[in-house]
Amino acid sequence: PILFCNNAEVARELVGRGQKMTAKLRKDLDTISDKTGIPLKSCLRQYDNIKRIYKEVDEKDGKVSQNIQRYYGLNPTLCQQYAAIIYVLDNRIDVAPRKIPNLTYPALVKCVVVLMSEWCRMSEGASDMDIDRTFLKELHSLKDRLSDSMLVGMVNHGAEAFKNSPEFPKNFVSELRKLAVKLMSIGYSLVHTKDYTDIFIDLDEMILCPWAGAGLSFSHLELGLSTLSGCYVSAVQNTGLSSTVPVFDKYLRCVSNCLLVLANR
Repeated sequence: PILFCNNAEVARELVGRGQKMTAKLRKDLDTISDKTGIPLKSCLRQYDNIKRIYKEVDEKDGKVSQNIQRYYGLNPTLCQQYAAIIYVLDNRIDVAPRKIPNLTYPALVKCVVVLMSEWCRMSEGASDMDIDRTFLKELHSLKDRLSDSMLVGMVNHGAEAFKNSPEFPKNFVSELRKLAVKLMSIGYSLVHTKDYTDIFIDLDEMILCPWAGAGLSFSHLELGLSTLSGCYVSAVQNTGLSSTVPVFDKYLRCVSNCLLVLANR
């Protein structure tokens, strides 16, 4: 229904305020209306819709998007958008525009959908708003088994073919080494709630900004991330780390998708 459609700019402002649908946020709608140029009445409608849907599906088992469809009969795209908004609000993911100004609403929705599908605990009595804490603990435990020097060695071995190739910038491999270390540092910290809420800010500030600042492109990033996956699997074969491949893959698959969405926003 058209009454439930979201204006992307207003939705981005609402989720970026770092609050659930509170009275204080309602008072900020004048500011949001002025900033976006969207009439106050429309901003109020979107606020009320999010608050209403959040209240209806909060703490219900199962996939949030399916529950929204069941109660409101919205199309799959809208259900996915509202599910993403609710996930951000419920888990207090920090997407403040002043901290990550280039993050668009469509890109945010795509990234959150990836988090919900990859890192949520869908056991009996759970929903895809519930973060898989067991996975995050397993990821954190890699910190004691996977040193920075091991990561650098993996990249050096896996990216050997790129070192002297005229098709790649001379700094590609060195920047990929830095990326690997920083990416795993982010992963190790996600077990802490504050660090999980900062995930998009950290990916932007620690990975994307330095990568772009080094003069490397989106296609270089895409290749670098796929290289990391192959590096790890190859390096840990026949070692005591072979059992960690599923955890590493689950982490890298999700953050790679998010990074490529954020870099192409």
